Amino acid sequence: MLQPCSIMWRRCAATIATVAAIGRMAALAFAFVLALAASALAQQAQFQITQGPYYAGVPIDMQVVADNFDDEPQPDVKADAPAGTTLSFVQARPQVSSMMQIVNGHVTQSRTVRFGFVYQLTAPAAGHYTVGPFTVTQEGGKSAVTRSLSINVIDVPEASGQKLRVVLPDHAIFIGQRIPVRVEWWTEEGLADRLFNEHLNAPLFLDTTHFQFIDEPHAPTRLSISVDVPGGNTEFPVEVKETNDGGKRYVVRTFTRMMVPVATGHFDLGEPSLFCEEAVSFQRDLFGSRVPSQARKLRVAGAPMGLDVQAVPVAGRPASFAGAIGQNFSISVAADRTVLQAGDPVKLSITVHGDGTLDTATLPPLAAAGLSDKQFRVPDNAVAGLTDETGKHFEVSVRVLDASVREIPPVSYSWFDPATGRFETTHSPPIALSVRPSTVVGANDVVSAAPAEKHEEEPKGAAQPGAAGPAGATGSAAARTPSFTLTGADLSIVTDTARLRSMQPSVLASSTVQWSAYATGLAALLAGFAVRRRRSVDPVKARLRKDLRALRRRVSSSRSAREVADCLRKMASLLVDSASHTARLDGVLAGLDEVAFAPGGEAAITIPLRNESVAVADAMLESLQ
Repeated sequence: MLQPCSIMWRRCAATIATVAAIGRMAALAFAFVLALAASALAQQAQFQITQGPYYAGVPIDMQVVADNFDDEPQPDVKADAPAGTTLSFVQARPQVSSMMQIVNGHVTQSRTVRFGFVYQLTAPAAGHYTVGPFTVTQEGGKSAVTRSLSINVIDVPEASGQKLRVVLPDHAIFIGQRIPVRVEWWTEEGLADRLFNEHLNAPLFLDTTHFQFIDEPHAPTRLSISVDVPGGNTEFPVEVKETNDGGKRYVVRTFTRMMVPVATGHFDLGEPSLFCEEAVSFQRDLFGSRVPSQARKLRVAGAPMGLDVQAVPVAGRPASFAGAIGQNFSISVAADRTVLQAGDPVKLSITVHGDGTLDTATLPPLAAAGLSDKQFRVPDNAVAGLTDETGKHFEVSVRVLDASVREIPPVSYSWFDPATGRFETTHSPPIALSVRPSTVVGANDVVSAAPAEKHEEEPKGAAQPGAAGPAGATGSAAARTPSFTLTGADLSIVTDTARLRSMQPSVLASSTVQWSAYATGLAALLAGFAVRRRRSVDPVKARLRKDLRALRRRVSSSRSAREVADCLRKMASLLVDSASHTARLDGVLAGLDEVAFAPGGEAAITIPLRNESVAVADAMLESLQ
C-alpha cells in the first residue's frame, strides 16, 4: 500500500513543479512585455547626416530627430561644434499626429510627437571631425542623447576659368557709413552653361558683430546666387553681362549688398569662396532637355579681405551734428499752427532725408540747431523718430515764450560726408508766426454768481453809462452780468403729495382718451394686416374661387337635377386638378342624369343625392385652398 502512495505523491510534486515553472515563464514574459512597452514610450533621439562626400567650406546638412517628448514646450538641443568648425542651427520641425482605431467596438487612440532639429556644419579645412553627441532636454526631466558620428572632410578642387571678386570702396570707411559691397563671379564664355548649384561663402557676410547689412526686398528670379548668411542662406538675384579681360571673353554675374560698419578697427575677413558644380556629362530627360548626368564640385577662391573702419572726426564737428553720415541730406520743418499766444505750444514735424544711414541718425538738440532757449522752450530729452521710404520723421512740441517772436527760425542739420571727409550743414526754411501777448486774468474778470434781482434793486442812476466814482464801477460790473442766468432758479423735484394731488391732470391723461387711442391703434393695425393680406392674394385665383362659390350655392339651392349636374361639371372644368374627384363626381353625375332623364320626365332630387352633390361641390371648392 505504501508504494502506490509514494508514486501518487511524486506525481503531485511533479505537477506542482511544472505549474511553478509555467508561472515563472509567464512572469518573465510579462516583465519582457513591460520592458518593451517602457522602451517604446521612453524618449529617443537620433542623429542623421546627409550622405558624403563632405567638402571644406561647404555647409553639411544634419538633423536631430527626437521622439516621445511632450508637444510643448519645445525641447532644447545642445551640442558642441568640433574644434575649428561652425555648427549653425537652421530650424525646428515639430510634428504631432493622432490616430484612433476601432476594433470590435473597442476604441484605441494614439498620439505621436516628433521634433526635427536641422543644423549645418561648416568645416573650414579638410580633416577628420567627430560631430555630436547631441543632448535633447525638456522641462519635466525628459531627455535623450544621440550617438556621435565621424566624418571625413576633403578639399574642393580649385576651378579653372573662373574668378571671384568682392569689391569694396577704395576710400576710407567710417563707422555708420552705408557702403555698397559688390560681388562679381567671372566665368569664361562657354563654361557658364555647365555650372550649377553655386553658392557663396564670405566671412564678411557672416560677421554680424562688426557689420550690418541692409538688403532691399527682391522678387525670386531664375538667375541668382545662394549666399551663406547667419542662420542659413539667401538667394540674391544677379545681373549678367559679358566683357573681355586679358583677351578672353567672360560672363560676369553681379549682385550688391549694402553694408554698415558698426565698430571701428582693422578686420581680417579671410578669403571668400564660391562653390559650384560643373557637369562633365549630360543626358536627355523625358522632355528632351539636356540635364547633367555626372558633375564634379569646384571652388572659386577670392582674394583675402581686410577692412579698416574709422571713427567720425571730432575736430570741426558742428553742434547740429547728430551722427548722420552720407551725402545730400536735407531737412524740412512744418508747424501745426502759426497764430498763437505767448506760452502756447507748437508741434513741429521734422523730416530728415539723405543718401545715408537714417536708422542711426538722430535729431540734434533744437537749442543748438537754431531755436533760442530764450524764445522757445524745447524738450531736453532725445526725440525718437520713425524711418520710412521718404526719410526719417520726428515730432516735437516746443513752447513760444516771447510775444516778440515772429518766426520759427531755420533749423540746421549737419552730417559727415565720407567722400570728402568734411562736415556739411543744411537749414530748413523759416516759418512765420503771429504771436499775441498772453492775457492776464484779474479779480474783476471773475463773474459773480449773485442773483440777477440784486441788480434790479440798484439805483437806476448807478447803471447809467458815464457815471463817475464808485457808482460808475458798479454800473460796469452790472454791464458784464449775463442777460440770461439760471441763478436762483428752483430746479428741485416736487415731493409734496398734497400739491401733486391738487394739480389738474391733462385731458390726454384721462383713461377714456387713452383706451380710445389704444383701440384706434389696434384697429388700424388689423386693417393694415387685412389690406396687406388681400393684396397678396393672386387675383386670378381669387376670381376662380368666387366663381366656384357661386356654382356651389347653385348646387345647394337648385331643385333641377340637370342644373345641379351642369354646375358640377362646370366646377370640374374650372379646376386644373380634378382627377381626385373623378370617381365620386362620376357617381353623382350618373345619379343626377338618371333623375334628369327619367322616362316619365325629370324627377325630384332625393335628399341623399342632393347631400352627395353638395359634398362633392364642397370637396372641389376646398381643393382650391
